[in-house]
Amino acid sequence: MKLNFTKSIFILGALFVLSPITKTVAQDFVNILRASQEDVTKYMDSYVEPAMYSFANGMAGGWYNTAKTHKPLGFDLTFTANVANIPKNERLFLFNPSDYGNLRLAGDATSSQSADLPTIVGGNTNERLELYGQYTAPDGNTYEYTSGDNFQAPDGVDVSSLPLAGVPAPTLQLGLGLIKNTDLKIRYGRAKGLELDDNTNNKYGVDIFGIALMHDFKQWIPGIKHLPLDMAILVGFSRFKTTIDFDESNVSFDAEGRATLAANNTSIQALVSKKLSILTLYGGLGYNIVSSGIKVDGTIVNYELTDINTGDPYVVEDPVDFTYSGGSTFRGTLGMRLKLAFLTLHSDYTFQQYNMLSVGLGITFR
Repeated sequence: MKLNFTKSIFILGALFVLSPITKTVAQDFVNILRASQEDVTKYMDSYVEPAMYSFANGMAGGWYNTAKTHKPLGFDLTFTANVANIPKNERLFLFNPSDYGNLRLAGDATSSQSADLPTIVGGNTNERLELYGQYTAPDGNTYEYTSGDNFQAPDGVDVSSLPLAGVPAPTLQLGLGLIKNTDLKIRYGRAKGLELDDNTNNKYGVDIFGIALMHDFKQWIPGIKHLPLDMAILVGFSRFKTTIDFDESNVSFDAEGRATLAANNTSIQALVSKKLSILTLYGGLGYNIVSSGIKVDGTIVNYELTDINTGDPYVVEDPVDFTYSGGSTFRGTLGMRLKLAFLTLHSDYTFQQYNMLSVGLGITFR
């Protein structure tokens, strides 16, 4: 599959975001999907939540590296890598079997043992899980697990040696100067049918879109419009969506469908900057409004969970559909930019629920 340069940058970043998620959904989480729907939702919520918050807040990075707007038809093309750090106490979650109906640690016949299991950035684990007991499905029928089969609990990415542990949110954007000291900023990237490196038929696609307006408000306020500072307000919206097609089959289950992970971010910020020769110091105060979620559409046929009366396997349609309601946060940013002719280099640090580091480079004109 051939991609142009712009899409390649987006997809390169998306691979950092998606590799652990897609492989887990397509492989390890197919085992989790054999559990009851309530257990699936509980486990996936705990496993993915910090990554979704990290990525959704990271999407608000990279919108600016100065509060000065372009002249009409001036432009910039900027690439920024953002990582919103997940605190250490959120990289693992407590797996307590009392919170689950049919899922427990392997070999725990009393269902009383708990353990710290990795989230998506929690590293590897040696723990194994097993499904057991009866389950009353939404159709009212009672099913029972007929096998004591167990499986590896999903691993996370090992980030213990990294100074920041989060889901990278790379951005490539074009900024264009309009009238009245206003800039329009655009982010876009799309690709479909990308193959996972797991020797299966599983594929995924990526869809990225963002738009923002940055306006110099100082010009409208008597008394401050002559201050030797640049000031602006920025309102931006970003959307990221990936779809993962999975098709797995073995003696225990058949699973076919599509998993969708989506994250949205709306950021409102007041900006200020000061140019000192080739160096610009900048900062911002604002608020991120984030939403994210996971949905799995498809069919799971579980041959280990059978009707106690007929012996028919349990079939579940569309087993997962939930959103994360938290993650919105106030934010404050401090940064600096170095401008050498048309080339810019910038870095900033944002204080928010998940503190974020951003670094990038770009070209700018007018």
